[in-house]
Amino acid sequence: MANFDQIVNSKAVQIGKISVEATTASNSGHPTTALSLTHLVTVLMYHTMRWDPANPKNPGSDRLVLSEGHAVPIIYAACADIGVEFYPHGKAKKMTVQDAMTLRAIDSAIDGHPNPVLGFPFFDAATGSLGQGLSVAAGLAGAARIDKIDKFIYAIMGDGESREGQIWEAMDFIADLKLGHVVAIFNCNTLGQSDFVAAAQSAESLQKKAEAFGWKTVVINGHNPTEIRQALDQRHAAKDSGRPLCIIAKTEKGWGVKSLHGMGHHGTPVEKADLPQVLKDLDATLAGLGAANVTSEEVGKELKIQAPPAVAARPAAKKPAGFQQTLEDSKMAQTVAEKKKLSPRRAFGLALKALGQSNPNVVALDADVKNSTYSIDFYKAFPERFFECRIAEQNMITVAAGLSSGGKIAFASTFGKFLMRAADQIEMALIGGADIKIVGTHVGVTLAADGPSQMALTDVAFARSMAHAKDHRGNPVLTIMTPSDAVSTYALTLQMAEFPSACYLRAVRADLPLLYGPEEQFPFGGFKVVKKPEGKGGGRSVVLAASGYMVHSCLKAAATLAGQGIAATVVDAYCLPMDTAGLLALAGGAGGIILTVEDNYVGGIGSELAEAAAETGAVRVHSLEVQRIPKSGRTPDDVLEYVALSESQIVAAAARLAR
Repeated sequence: MANFDQIVNSKAVQIGKISVEATTASNSGHPTTALSLTHLVTVLMYHTMRWDPANPKNPGSDRLVLSEGHAVPIIYAACADIGVEFYPHGKAKKMTVQDAMTLRAIDSAIDGHPNPVLGFPFFDAATGSLGQGLSVAAGLAGAARIDKIDKFIYAIMGDGESREGQIWEAMDFIADLKLGHVVAIFNCNTLGQSDFVAAAQSAESLQKKAEAFGWKTVVINGHNPTEIRQALDQRHAAKDSGRPLCIIAKTEKGWGVKSLHGMGHHGTPVEKADLPQVLKDLDATLAGLGAANVTSEEVGKELKIQAPPAVAARPAAKKPAGFQQTLEDSKMAQTVAEKKKLSPRRAFGLALKALGQSNPNVVALDADVKNSTYSIDFYKAFPERFFECRIAEQNMITVAAGLSSGGKIAFASTFGKFLMRAADQIEMALIGGADIKIVGTHVGVTLAADGPSQMALTDVAFARSMAHAKDHRGNPVLTIMTPSDAVSTYALTLQMAEFPSACYLRAVRADLPLLYGPEEQFPFGGFKVVKKPEGKGGGRSVVLAASGYMVHSCLKAAATLAGQGIAATVVDAYCLPMDTAGLLALAGGAGGIILTVEDNYVGGIGSELAEAAAETGAVRVHSLEVQRIPKSGRTPDDVLEYVALSESQIVAAAARLAR
């Protein structure tokens, strides 16, 4: 009768062969990294994890996040062997070994790196840009905690990958929040892509680091099935102690095949001519382990996938309170009525709290600026659904992606400038289909005294670069909004929660005059005409299109232009992508002029309209935007003058164009 080690070795070689064959079939991939994980994946997927292969997205299932996404062929191999359900071209199907052989084909759901939106819901997020998987696991664990689901989240990372700072942001975050259902597994095969890993990434160093971060840590032989099982069995005690479990697994890249050991094999598939010998070498390795004669019956008796626990349905959402009701509830109504002003960031905080009251699936994250973004309103009302990520924006965004995959509507807020530290994390979340709601406050140059290190200026161009591509739902990959007052901020925040794709809201810091009544609607892709010209301007006219703070500057400029006999229409272009045809039509056809005004770098409204106008040739689009690096100033007007965006400079530009 075969023992546990022999049975796991038998299965490990079986799926190891499939992973090698799949990479050879695709003529690309990472078979040696896959082979280093054969035993860890076997014990996890066939023995330890509680999950449902017929419903891999079952909310009660344990989850496996592969941070070193290039090793994914070993996961595909196990899924093919088990017959996991996936959805190629939207149709349910049990995965087969033949499916695994379509690895990396353009029409295949078996992608080169994990990605759930391609029809493979075993995965929770796109990975492969290294260092992000543990943050995904943290988000999944946070969602499970809120829903009171007792499931474990396993995250596998590489030793070379451990140089990424985000891993340690996540290690700190998980220990800080005592997310004991996360099990971190470092695959220590000592080899990177071009060299051996540094001493700082050795198993011994990683053990010391993990312990210093407050984790229960154990070092094992990653090819010894009993050691793997015993290490994983410590997860319950670690969780109960408040110290999450970290397993440091010493493995061998290219395990089982001597010709694949050492440097020079990373990302290199086995040549077709060499494949038979490699498979024979794996058989020889199995024989050397005394497991060549293990029967399928013996495997079936020992390796049984445990079913996940049943999970209660999530509570339904209610309609959130409107702007005026929220003002009254917060006892701010009289103050706002008297001043007729309110900061967009303050309105965001009010809207977020209203969403929290109406929808128990709404969660919030912030990066140690909750008293500035006003997500503190949500924190005070719903502390159990708030995640303080501290000064670690990259981790925050990826945790939000994990929360989204765990069924939550995740609002992640910080200063817009600081979000650019997480540009890759944002893009990876969008690649994986996470419908996260990102909020950047303190945007634009009107932040003034704090200077350019705190001003979000590049974020518009970055976000807009993805706004005209479609996600798997058919929506813009990222919808960008820069509201011009508190009413529009409130309304757009509520809409973000209902919209089933990713959004980015940019909220100005300063108190701004209210432009709209409390019931005004702001459809995505739309714009608002906030001022129509008085008279026809003697044939001289211009359309001023802006967003955020600059709408108010344009309103002042339009009044001055009227005194000069120039008819100016002012448009609040609050959303990208926008209805460009509708806005261009406001210019009146051939010879019409639109001047866009933005307190960010190039790539926003001006680019949006210029690209559309270039197709028709009927309307001229000119733009004013920040064309020099700003500096600190005592007032917003000081900085606007410095970057050539003052009211007088807008007037001069518009008058010149109108003439």
